[in-house]
Amino acid sequence: MHTSTRRPHAVRGLLIAVTASALVTLITSPALAVTPPAPVPSPTPVVTTSPGAPKTATRQAAPADPSPAGAPTVAAKALAAEDPIEDDGLPTGIPDKIKAAREIGIEPGNDWLNQTDRNFVFKIWQHTAEQPLIRNAAELALSAPDSTIDWVCKSFILQGIFEAKVADDAKQISDDTAARQARELKRAAYAAAKVPLDAAGEMLVYPEHQVIAEIITKATGPRVKAAATTAYNGTPEERHAFLLTGVQAAADQDVQDEIIAAEIKGKIEQERIAREGTLRAAAAVLGVLADEGKLAMTDDNFVRWIWDLTDGDTRRAEIATAARTAVRNSDPAAWRAFIETGIYTANKADRARLEAEAEAADRRNAESIRTKARTDGFDNLVTAATWALAVAGPDTVNDFVRTGRTRVAPDTDNRPSRQSWQWRNQNSEKCLAAAGDSLTNGALLVQADCVDNDRQRWIAMRVYSTPDRYRIVNAYDRTKCAALSERTAADNIRFAIATCGISEVADQSFKYTKTGEHYTWINGFATRAVTVQNASRDHGAAVLSYAVNGGTNQLWHPTNTRLLVDQELGEAKFLTSHNGYAVRLQGDGNVVITKGGLPLWNTKTTTGVRLINQADGNLVLRKSDGIAIWASNTYGKGPSTLRMQNDGNLVLYRNSDNTVTWSTATHHGTMVSRWNSKCINVPGTTFTDSTQLEMRTCNSSSLFQAWQYDSATKRFISFNGKCMDTRSSGTTSGTVLQIYTCNTSNAQKFEYYSDNSWRNVNSGLCIDIPSSNRNDGAKLTTWTCNGGTNQKW
Repeated sequence: MHTSTRRPHAVRGLLIAVTASALVTLITSPALAVTPPAPVPSPTPVVTTSPGAPKTATRQAAPADPSPAGAPTVAAKALAAEDPIEDDGLPTGIPDKIKAAREIGIEPGNDWLNQTDRNFVFKIWQHTAEQPLIRNAAELALSAPDSTIDWVCKSFILQGIFEAKVADDAKQISDDTAARQARELKRAAYAAAKVPLDAAGEMLVYPEHQVIAEIITKATGPRVKAAATTAYNGTPEERHAFLLTGVQAAADQDVQDEIIAAEIKGKIEQERIAREGTLRAAAAVLGVLADEGKLAMTDDNFVRWIWDLTDGDTRRAEIATAARTAVRNSDPAAWRAFIETGIYTANKADRARLEAEAEAADRRNAESIRTKARTDGFDNLVTAATWALAVAGPDTVNDFVRTGRTRVAPDTDNRPSRQSWQWRNQNSEKCLAAAGDSLTNGALLVQADCVDNDRQRWIAMRVYSTPDRYRIVNAYDRTKCAALSERTAADNIRFAIATCGISEVADQSFKYTKTGEHYTWINGFATRAVTVQNASRDHGAAVLSYAVNGGTNQLWHPTNTRLLVDQELGEAKFLTSHNGYAVRLQGDGNVVITKGGLPLWNTKTTTGVRLINQADGNLVLRKSDGIAIWASNTYGKGPSTLRMQNDGNLVLYRNSDNTVTWSTATHHGTMVSRWNSKCINVPGTTFTDSTQLEMRTCNSSSLFQAWQYDSATKRFISFNGKCMDTRSSGTTSGTVLQIYTCNTSNAQKFEYYSDNSWRNVNSGLCIDIPSSNRNDGAKLTTWTCNGGTNQKW
């Protein structure tokens, strides 16, 4: 049998967490220097072993941890201990190493590709001095303990380097943007203070306190000098606020002071000063200091100068348009209006447009991240992206694109496993749902008759960076979570639908305890269990908070009608159809299909603990050590969805074209006579023991004509789990053929012969339509086999 192994994502989470931490520090503090990494052990020699040979140690024991206090290695060990990762023992392949090397611009030769995973990571470390986050992540992998370094390095090659490259790119973009914004801020501040720039532009790269010192030294306005002095002696935040708005406010005050001082010189001087103030302020919007030549311009020429400066600058398209419109207007009032108010209105519109374009770009990136996550099978990342995209405004989606996408728990942390499940109450066998399947905020939660509907499915999604807290997210609308209907820590508070918070919200947070196969979900705010009111078994009964008491109306087990890609039966034990069929991973390690408690099919295994629908299309049962003990042998035909159908058949459907790649062939069919084309039917509606079987016109939807032949026991099993039977184990012709509770006697065993007859094992007689009766209601017996068409099926 051909199987493949999926590695859990704990290492990916580890590398992402460290990279994200470094990224946040670097992005928010662009002026900080990157601390040189600690020395990394030199590479180890490559050791080649024959296939199947035991692995040989290729390096000495790791020296004492050389990293400084608080280095990522400590976190790595802690996380690795918390969430150990299975290791298949195989190194990465050459294609994976080529992809990893190309991520840093290296076209690797044999001197790269023939390295062990650890030495390959060391070469990455050597070649990424200009890519600090990749280098830090490589150093983290190389700092892992001996017991885990091989699979940590492998995980870095397969995933970590790509996540770190995204972080490095984001850091570079952030640093460039921050530097440009800082230069523009300083340029505008100098212009407002009427301080000319040096020819080389070195004044634009001064730190903010030195910029303020230049303004104190060179500005002429007394209020500007005073405000600059106060800011210089203040906090960094106060210095930044001065450059952002304070310098212009002080310059405006200086203008007003000059106006007041000039009142004694007459109205003409006042107007000159006021006009020059408006011209300087208008020029400062563009970060330009208006010199004496610009101040001497007429209004129309000044506006034309603004147009020349901004024409073709996409960042200032609104200013350029407004200036062009004003210049082409022959009314001097239009020129003056642009200088005094129009340029500010246009600048505000430019800023709003740029912010909207940035938000649109972030949303496109978030959509791309969600699409790729859906393709790659990272379901929690799909949910997190959906949350971010659902929030109006730029901040949330920007945070998600930059760092939030790394603050998502791996799918393997979910319960009972990745993706969505129905939660069925032990007391009532009904499912957790919203009343009327409504997912509007405030819709109350109830227990409902289970249906094959994503509105009744939920994702118990681990809260990032917590060991035991979850949000219960609706699978149909991932923006909706289960929550308390009111924030009250008391009994009998209804649970309801609410929009999922981006950050953890206590009344949407849950922990659980387990009793056998059943979960008790406990709300984090109320510290009370999700409970069916009064232990009701009714459809629509209320679900509310109540003190934990161990009652069956507080116990819920996960179930489903299907397993999606990478889902598994492990902690969750059941797949069910909604008419009584179930496939169960039993405690003895056997996977069994049952109907009404009657086994219909099994894997004949004894040590299985996880039945996994792998992404490669193979359905695999594994032991606790990860060894496969049974498989559908459909490797390479996926990804697929496994479904427990209403006809009793367990089927793998390939997702791309819905083709069946495997099934248990346990579905119900009909027994059709070749004599009259009618079907064997159970009379009445109750399946009462000893009821004689009859012939009826075939009806594909009738449950009373549905039969399943179990080749292992040679029995025909009706829809309700009873068996076709020869009355009193009769062995003479004319023995009544009836429905009866299944047992192990030969009276219920039948074999198919090449002449299209079915013969009872006990008597050797054939299933027979007496007197070749063609009518509905003809009663069936067993009779000496004679080759007649009334005995052919």
